[in-house]
Amino acid sequence: MEDNDKIFLTYNQVLDAIRRDFTQYESQFDLFQELCPILTDKQRIVTRESRTDCVLITRGKKNKIRHMSDRELSRYLFAKLTAKKFPLPIMSEICARVFQTSAWPGQDTENSQDGIWIKTQMSDFKCRRCGNCCRNLKYHNDCTENDYNRWKKLARQDILDKVMIIKPPGAGIPRYKIWKKSGSGELYEKCPWLVPSPINGRYECSIQEIKPDYCRQYPLTRKHAVMTGCQGIFLNR
Repeated sequence: MEDNDKIFLTYNQVLDAIRRDFTQYESQFDLFQELCPILTDKQRIVTRESRTDCVLITRGKKNKIRHMSDRELSRYLFAKLTAKKFPLPIMSEICARVFQTSAWPGQDTENSQDGIWIKTQMSDFKCRRCGNCCRNLKYHNDCTENDYNRWKKLARQDILDKVMIIKPPGAGIPRYKIWKKSGSGELYEKCPWLVPSPINGRYECSIQEIKPDYCRQYPLTRKHAVMTGCQGIFLNR
C-alpha cells in the first residue's frame, strides 16, 4: 500500500475525525443505525420514524422510546463514543464503518504511538483545482493552534490579521476561526486567499505553501470527497 493511501491517527485524533464526520454532513441515518448497537453494548437500537425523526429504543422488559432528530442522534452517539475508551480493535471497526474503508490498529513508526491506521483510498486522486472546497464548504472552524503558530513564526501578519482568536474563561485552550474581515468580527463566506488561475475555470491558493493543515489534507478520504461534493478525479475509478 502506498504511503499516501493510508494515514495514522492517535485515539484522540480518531475521536476528532469522527466528530467532524458526524457534524459536517447531512443525515447519515444508515451509519448511525449500524453504530448504535456497537456504541451502546447492544442495549439500544435506532429506527426511522419519518424523514426528519428517529426513534431510539432502549431494550428491556419494557422498551423505552425516545424521539430525536438526526442531529440529536449524532450528538447522542458521539457522547456514547467518548464516554469510555473503546479497545483499539473495536475502534478500528467503528472507523471502518464511519469512513467507509479499511481500518486496523497499529503503531506510528516514527514515535511508536498506538492508534489506528486508516486506508484513505486517495492514492489515485487528482485535484481539478475547481475551487469548490474553498468557495462552498464550511471551513471557519478548521484552523488549529499549529497553523496559527506557523504563521506567527513566519511573521505573516497579513494572515494573522484574518484569524479570530476565541479565548475561553480561565486557562482553557483558545479556539481559532478563519477568515476574519478587516475591521470587523464578520467572516468571509469564501476563502479570501483563493484567486483565479490563468487557466480558465481553475483557481489557485495564494498561500499554498502555508495554508491550514486541514486545507492541505482535503479531501482526507474518498468518502470525504464524495460527501462534500469534491469534483476531483479518481483515476482508477
